[in-house]
Amino acid sequence: MNQNPDRLIPLTAARDELEAGIWRDILERDGIGVHVKSNDPMSPFGVPPAPGSLRLFVQAADERRARWLLGERIRSI
Repeated sequence: MNQNPDRLIPLTAARDELEAGIWRDILERDGIGVHVKSNDPMSPFGVPPAPGSLRLFVQAADERRARWLLGERIRSI
C-alpha cells in the first residue's frame, strides 16, 4: 500500500511553547511545514498547555529530513 506523502505524522512532543516554537522555526527555515497541536483539554480556554502536551506534526514526505534537522533534541512520541 502506498502511503500519502502529504499526510501529517507526529514528529515529537515539546516540553513547552518555547521549545515548540524553536523547533518550528528550525524546520520552517528549511522549508518544512509544521503543525503544532496541544493535547491539553484546557488550552482552548487560555490556560497554558501542560508540559509535554504540545505535539509537532510534519508531512510524511518531510519526516526524515525533519528528524535529521532536530537530531537528538527530539523525543519520540
